[in-house]
Amino acid sequence: MSKHEKEMRESFDIQAKSLLESGDRFVKIAGGAKVGLESELAVHARLSDEELVKRRDAIIADNIDFADFELGASQVEIRTPPIDLLSSNGVVMLRDVYEKRFTNVLESARRNKVGILRVGANPFLPTIGTPRTDKPKYRLVPDFYNQHRNPNLDTIIGFGKGRVDIGDAAIVSLFQSFQVNLEASSLDDVCDKMNRSLAIAPYLLAFSGNARYLSRQDTKIQDARMMSWEVSHNDRAFQDTRLQDLRIISWEKSFDVRPGKSEDWSNELRVGLPGRYFRDMAGYLKRAGTFPFILHAPESALAISIGMTWLDARAKFIGDSAIVELRLPSTQPTIEEEMLLTLLYVGRLHYSQMSGERLLPINMVRENRLSAMLYGLKRPMWFLDKDGNSIKLPARTGIEAEIELAMSGLDQLGLLPALNVELLDSLFDVGSPSDRLGKLLDPIDSISIGDMEDALSATKMLVV
Repeated sequence: MSKHEKEMRESFDIQAKSLLESGDRFVKIAGGAKVGLESELAVHARLSDEELVKRRDAIIADNIDFADFELGASQVEIRTPPIDLLSSNGVVMLRDVYEKRFTNVLESARRNKVGILRVGANPFLPTIGTPRTDKPKYRLVPDFYNQHRNPNLDTIIGFGKGRVDIGDAAIVSLFQSFQVNLEASSLDDVCDKMNRSLAIAPYLLAFSGNARYLSRQDTKIQDARMMSWEVSHNDRAFQDTRLQDLRIISWEKSFDVRPGKSEDWSNELRVGLPGRYFRDMAGYLKRAGTFPFILHAPESALAISIGMTWLDARAKFIGDSAIVELRLPSTQPTIEEEMLLTLLYVGRLHYSQMSGERLLPINMVRENRLSAMLYGLKRPMWFLDKDGNSIKLPARTGIEAEIELAMSGLDQLGLLPALNVELLDSLFDVGSPSDRLGKLLDPIDSISIGDMEDALSATKMLVV
């Protein structure tokens, strides 16, 4: 262990202990639903990488109060302030501020003669040597995983001829996510919300997949975003996998080559789904501290470890707020679709907590997650029946029941009238964003830049 790594671990232990001992500061009066949104966008034009960076930077400068850099040299992240959905017109307020901030970014993009991509995977950039933002952490972290990824690992994904090499950790530069941040009422509550969010997330992903095309190749995968993170950031040693061959011989089996769950969080991936649910925040922080810190800033050791906890849902701490962040869904083509996902998530999580619902076994969540990423609604998934027993159902049948539970939760919160039921019904008819894009591009044998631009524009994924 290097001197810097040792310093970071020592600082992390002190900061984690301090957080756990000051748990009272995170206690909130129950009854609110304070939500903030984050959305990653990408700029696009037929320009050089250098010119795109200049124009991206100009857009951020125009909107510095709520826009920020991301790993990708063409990415922009926008965020909203936290708003209590249960306050007077709370949902309308959140939607309005979100729409206004996106509009401001779009207007700036138009002044700079670039379009905005609202898609989970930028299909124009290469998967190897993807351009990155020129900041130390965006050089050091991907380089670390490129250097430590096992050379025997198969990094090719995709069905049929649209197979793509994702063996560069900078591929994260291609991916845009939509994140819902929900304030918890205590450390125990944020742990419970995070566990339940991990179980709920695959259901949301099943009808919202939006990361199908990479390097203008059709991977035939509904949402390749987190799958690509997992493969490109897999730094586990060959002997630790306990497999004879790391090559992925069956999509049905899954990408997970980890051994069984362990008490000390050993041999875990930093990305995706943990090996088991978290018992408490002490366990969550212990897991976060097991991974290499890579960056050296001892005063921020805890923040760095959580910032690089790339789970489908994670707990994070801002001031005196303990927050669960839903991270699995990709950026959607429209704000209306993202608001729909937000409400379904909030309602389904509320129902789960208020009913004391048992958690679907984590191995079944893992299977659901893979099925949603690969097939969307086209393959069966695991659900809980009315007695809390695990049951496998056609995805659409089970998710329609999940939506009913989400609506029940929204009704309990008084938020059901805010749900756009007409949009929800239409999404099951038109399919996921990936399905919509595929319908336009499937007939094309060799997809040109113009073909991709036209299809993205037609599906509202490229706004100019």
